[in-house]
Amino acid sequence: MESGVRSSITQRAGGAGRDAGTTRVTPLYKRLPHGPHRLDRSEVILHQRARIHGAMVEAVSECGYEGTSVKQVIGLAGVSRRSFYEQFANKQESFLATFDLLVHQAAQRGLRAYEAGTGSLEDRLRGTFRALDQHTREDPKPARLVLVEAQTAGVAGALRVCRAMATCEQMLAKSFAQAPEATPLPTPIVRGIAGGMSGALANLIRADALEQAPDLAEELLGWTMLYQTPSAAQMAKRMAPQLTRRMREISFSSARASSPASAPDALGQDDAERMLHTVLRLAAMHDYRELTAPQIAEESRVSIDEFLECFTDRDACFLAALDMVKDDLLAVASSPQLVSGAWPQAVRRTLRELMDYLANRPLYARTIAQEAFFAGGEAVARDLELARNITALLTDGAPEPASHPLAMEGIAGALWHTIRCQVAAGRVQLLGALSDYLTYIVLAPFIGAEAAIEVVAEEQP
Repeated sequence: MESGVRSSITQRAGGAGRDAGTTRVTPLYKRLPHGPHRLDRSEVILHQRARIHGAMVEAVSECGYEGTSVKQVIGLAGVSRRSFYEQFANKQESFLATFDLLVHQAAQRGLRAYEAGTGSLEDRLRGTFRALDQHTREDPKPARLVLVEAQTAGVAGALRVCRAMATCEQMLAKSFAQAPEATPLPTPIVRGIAGGMSGALANLIRADALEQAPDLAEELLGWTMLYQTPSAAQMAKRMAPQLTRRMREISFSSARASSPASAPDALGQDDAERMLHTVLRLAAMHDYRELTAPQIAEESRVSIDEFLECFTDRDACFLAALDMVKDDLLAVASSPQLVSGAWPQAVRRTLRELMDYLANRPLYARTIAQEAFFAGGEAVARDLELARNITALLTDGAPEPASHPLAMEGIAGALWHTIRCQVAAGRVQLLGALSDYLTYIVLAPFIGAEAAIEVVAEEQP
């Protein structure tokens, strides 16, 4: 992408904020000259694509994914509408292509920084995180697109996020496996580490608070190394019998499960409750942005007037449904044992109950992992608050404060990333089998990795 980016949007006199209909777009780049020039057709296309990618980064940074339009992108890129649609079917396709490019560039920078390092695993990772930190601070706009806005770009965006995170996880796992002083970790734990890092970084970007984290590279390194211990080599072996048993239990439960377990039956529900479950179901089946209040009312078997007596519009209905999910999940996570002397065991038990609860209610898992991010800023804020609240419930009874400043944000990110990946892979029913790995993620910052392994390796009735 070309440099020399200028301010992308100039407000018309009397304009209204970020509304694309009331703004004048100033191109970021000069158009190629008309008539003969030295570039062949393929070079022209590459030049146009680079400008479109740069324009997409700028537009999304200004207006978010939802607020960005094709008109805005082509205006910033200095290309014609025809040129845009010759290369991309729509805004989402252009956004995803930009996402792929940015992720590839970030992966290459990280790999170069790691390979350029010398010494221990910790030294090499420190160099990698410093390169990430420096690049993000110099230009946070690409990081905002990848870590924040991609989650709002529909199911395709959610899948891209999981795929990109898988690349990060593979690089991290490979570094653990190849370093002689390190210990390979089970895949779900590596996933939790990566999810914690991305979640913490995304929250800093959302809050425009990167400058408030002067030691970000050291914090990311510390979070990663929290889970490294020689005893981890025996973790998978010691947990294998329990994992096998859990898988059998899940398979048996899935075979016996009926549809009401995943989608509550309308019988016995009042009209308002039925509408809440309906909006969640429709949001999972269709593009939320195209969902309408009459559609929700019809599927709920109520009139539109009855719908409007309960909710002002579609968004109000979805937010109420999200609050219902939030209340249910917080009730599951609110165990009195979490503030007892047996806190580590209570964390393990509560996480198992919580993951089993979500596994048996895939609609709830989809809502907090995907659909909430498609429903606007307020839904995203409430969803992230739910992750923080569950993390607080799990950790309030810890005997000592967390040993690392990223612990709370990291744990919340690890939980949500794990759920998101299971949803994206269509394996929500296996969430219960991952609860012990998540227990290790939660416990290690408070009691140390060695003690956390002892807890998750215990036989559990």
